[in-house]
Amino acid sequence: MNNILNKIGVGRKDVIPVSRDKDFLWVYVKCDRCSEVIPVRINLKEEVQENYDTNKEKSCAFYVRKEVCGSGKNRCFARINLYLEFDSQFKVTGKEIKGGTFVTKEEYEMDK
Repeated sequence: MNNILNKIGVGRKDVIPVSRDKDFLWVYVKCDRCSEVIPVRINLKEEVQENYDTNKEKSCAFYVRKEVCGSGKNRCFARINLYLEFDSQFKVTGKEIKGGTFVTKEEYEMDK
C-alpha cells in the first residue's frame, strides 16, 4: 500500500504540491526573506515552453521559468525564481527554486 501512495506522491517530500484548474497550474511558494506565502499561476498554454533539446536523453518534455515577487505587504520585494519541468501530460517531474520554498495550498489559506 505504501508503494502505491509513493507513486502518486502522497508522503513524498520531493513532490511539489500543485493544483490544476483547466489550463492553469497553481503553485504556492514562501519567501525566504519575509515568509509571505505567494500563489503562482502558470498558464499551461502560454507560459510553458517545449524542450527542444537535441540530446537523446531529454530530461523533460516541457518547462517553465518564472520570477515571482510578493505583494509588498511586509515591505519585501525580494525575487523568487522558479523552474519547473513537466512530462508530456504536464505532470511536474523536476523543480528548482531560489529565494523561497514550495508550500501547500492549505498553508497558503492559513496565511491569508
